[in-house]
Amino acid sequence: MAFSLDQFYRLNRKALIWLALAVVLWLLRDFFGLVFLTFVIAFFAMPAARWVHERLRLPYRAALVVVYLLFLGALAGFGRFVTPNVVNEGTRLVANLGAIQQRLIELDQRFATEYPALHQPFSGYLRSLLDSQAAQQMHERLTEQRLALEAEPAADDAAAERRRRELLLAEEKLLIEALFREQAERLRKLTPRFINFVYQATATMALALLFSFLILIDLERLQRLVRALQGSRLHDVYAEAAGPLVRFTQVIGQGLRAQAMIALTNTVLTLLGLLLLGIPSIAVLSMIVFVCSFIPVLGVFISTVPIVLVALNTGGVELAVWSVVMIVAIHAVEAYGLNPLIYGRTLQLNPVLTLIILFIAYHAFGIWGMLLGVPTARYLLSDVLRVALDERRPDEEPIGTASG
Repeated sequence: MAFSLDQFYRLNRKALIWLALAVVLWLLRDFFGLVFLTFVIAFFAMPAARWVHERLRLPYRAALVVVYLLFLGALAGFGRFVTPNVVNEGTRLVANLGAIQQRLIELDQRFATEYPALHQPFSGYLRSLLDSQAAQQMHERLTEQRLALEAEPAADDAAAERRRRELLLAEEKLLIEALFREQAERLRKLTPRFINFVYQATATMALALLFSFLILIDLERLQRLVRALQGSRLHDVYAEAAGPLVRFTQVIGQGLRAQAMIALTNTVLTLLGLLLLGIPSIAVLSMIVFVCSFIPVLGVFISTVPIVLVALNTGGVELAVWSVVMIVAIHAVEAYGLNPLIYGRTLQLNPVLTLIILFIAYHAFGIWGMLLGVPTARYLLSDVLRVALDERRPDEEPIGTASG
C-alpha cells in the first residue's frame, strides 16, 4: 500500500499541529521574556483601560492612552529612583560580606560553647553542605591547627580543656568560613548578572509597553485578522489550537494578576517592617521580596535569608529574631488573608503538590519553570486531564473563565 501524506496528516493532525506550535515556541525562546512581558502588561492594561473608560467616560482609546502614560511614568520613576538604589545597595551588600561572615562565626561559636549537645547535629548538617574540595581543605587546615596545639604540653586538666575548646572554636570558624566562601563566591558572580538583569529588565519593560500598547490600540482589527484564519489554509490550526490557547492565557493571566496583587502587598508590608526595624538595604531587599513573591511556597524561604543576614550584621541576634517575627507575621497575613481571598480561587493546589511542581519545573525550565510551572500545571490538571481540584459542582464553569 502506497504511503499517503494526506492520510498521514488526517490521522495525526492533532499531534502534528501541537508539535509545530511547540517548535515555533522553541525557535522564539530568545524573545520569550519580551513576549511574556507584553502579554502580562496587556492583560493588566485592558481592565484598567475599561475602568477608566467607564468611570471617567473617556473614549476607549483615550482611556488606554491614560493608562499607558501612568505605566510609562511608573517605569520612568523606577528607572530614575529604584534602579540606582538597588545597584548601590547590592554593591554595598557584597562589600559587607566580610562583616556578615564575622558575625556568623561569633554566633556559631557562642552556640557551640553554650549548647554543645544541640550544636553537634547542627555542625554535622553544615559539614554536609560543603563540597568535597572545600571539605578536604578544611580538614587539612584543621589538622595543622590540631598538631600545633598538641605540640604544646598541657600543664593541667584546665589547660587541656582550654586546648580542646580552642580546637572546637577553630573548627567552627573554619566551617563557617568554608561555607561562607562558597556562598560569597556565588553571590559575587551573581551580583553583576543581577545588576545587568535590572537594567535589561527596564529596557525590556519599555519595549513591552510599546508593543502591548500597539496591540491593544488596534485590538479589534487584530482580532478580525486572527478570526480570518478560520477560512484560510490554516483553518485546522485555528480550530485545534485557538480555544485551548485562549483558555491557557486566561489561566496564566489571572494567576499572575492575583499573584501580583499579593506580591505588591507583601513588598509594601515588608518595606514598612524594614523601616520600622531600621534594617538597611531597603531597596534591594524589597525588590527581592517582590520577585520571590511570584514563586509559590519557596519564595518565602528564598527572600527571608538575605533579610535575616542583613539584620544579623546590622543589629545582631536580637534584630535578626525581630526580622524573622516580622516575616512570619507578614506571611501569616498572606496565608490566612490574601491567599484565600485573592489567589485561592485561581490556583487551588495542595502545597505538597506545589512543591513537587516547582522542583520539577525548575530543573526542567529554570526560572521560567518557577514562575509559570504552577499555573501551567493547574491548567493541565483542570482543563486537559479534567482532574477535580476543588469542591465545585461538575456543572459549574471552570475557574479562570471569568473575564478579567
